[in-house]
Amino acid sequence: MNVYPIETLDHDKPIFYYPKGFTPGISIKKVAFGTAVIDAVLLPQPQKKDIAVISKAVAEKLRLPETLNKIGLFCDADTLYLAPLIGLFTSNLIDSSEKPAGDRTRFYSKLLDTCSSSGAVGFLFTGNGIDWEHNLIKGYLFAGGKWETRTVPFPNVIYDRLPTRRSENRPEARLAKEKLMKDYMIPWFNPGFFNKFDILNRLKDVPEAQKYMPETLLFTSVDEARRLLDKFGAVYLKPANGTLGMGIRHVIAEFPGSTCYCRFRDKNGKNKLLKFSSLDALISNMFDEAKLKKLLVQQRIILLKVNDRPVDFRVHTNKDGNGQWQVSAIAGKVAGYGSITTHVRSGGDIHTLKELFSEKKSKEVERKLSAAALELSHLLEKKIDGITGEFGFDFGIDRDGIVWLFEVNSKPGRSIFHHSGLRNYEILTRKLTVEYCIYLAEKAVLIPEEIYK
Repeated sequence: MNVYPIETLDHDKPIFYYPKGFTPGISIKKVAFGTAVIDAVLLPQPQKKDIAVISKAVAEKLRLPETLNKIGLFCDADTLYLAPLIGLFTSNLIDSSEKPAGDRTRFYSKLLDTCSSSGAVGFLFTGNGIDWEHNLIKGYLFAGGKWETRTVPFPNVIYDRLPTRRSENRPEARLAKEKLMKDYMIPWFNPGFFNKFDILNRLKDVPEAQKYMPETLLFTSVDEARRLLDKFGAVYLKPANGTLGMGIRHVIAEFPGSTCYCRFRDKNGKNKLLKFSSLDALISNMFDEAKLKKLLVQQRIILLKVNDRPVDFRVHTNKDGNGQWQVSAIAGKVAGYGSITTHVRSGGDIHTLKELFSEKKSKEVERKLSAAALELSHLLEKKIDGITGEFGFDFGIDRDGIVWLFEVNSKPGRSIFHHSGLRNYEILTRKLTVEYCIYLAEKAVLIPEEIYK
């Protein structure tokens, strides 16, 4: 896709003057923005400048944002495509020029700025903002440091940024996803949150993935959990749908069949250590029947330590503008004192690899984590329905240097980027996301069979 400055001409005829360095071909008779298409006359730029000039008649009918000053161009058959138009699907938006998405607004504003600088047009929307009768959407656009609402056509590609499982299951969200994907054939990537056990289950028959997988089972009985506890001396009990380390229990046995110790973080955020006469007593005390149905039992991995504190790692992967996986961020997470997890809310700290290790060691850790993340990204996308464009991996490395996979996130959080040493990674993840959106939009027009195969 070629990107050019764009100007609007006060003219009531549907004319598009294409830039000096762009050749659309004689067959082009239409101009499209998102899913909106109109007939138009294409002429070379009169001053022979590398600037696209669009008549007011075309801009208004296609509903181009007035703030647009840069635009991408590509052609197919008889149509010239502008931008593309990228929709960020989310929930709980309010009409506000400052914070339409609450605490998520800052991330969205940066992502939409990245769209603009790349020649695309991005907007936020929800299922409730769709006008199915006229194929239009109430979109939230960001330009000049301000948010505004505008009616835009259906987009060329949709990036799923629903914040919670609950929002994902709302009727309007389910309807929007089903109709836009199936009826309108709009590429929709990163659909759905992952269930921890489901992901492990999908990979269990993939030989290349087994070397990363700690032994994990879905809780079915105390006897089965005890078997794993006695085998490894310690296990983690964790909710299959848990987030941010909430609800995790670290269970330690003095010796097989013996009393158990349970380390956990209570509702007030305090680290606790309790002793139980048996695993049965521990489970009866800690979990009700509903929670047991969604409980995982996982082998404990003895992690690398820094200053006597366990450390694990978050690794982000993104697809780029060629549809290829790239490692986009790596951060170390050091556990808080007395905590069983490395989450910041539990007292953990975020660090760059160079802050944690010597230069030689940091390069070795980066190499191992990158290789694991890329291999698992390729393996996972074959096992997941829909189009995937990013993953967030939680890895551990044990004292023997072996890499272990703890969790995969389909919509990885952004908390690691609060660290000043990781800001360049934050920029890279946004850049790759937008590049992949543009890639999908072009593919959907030029070679749709490659997306929907």
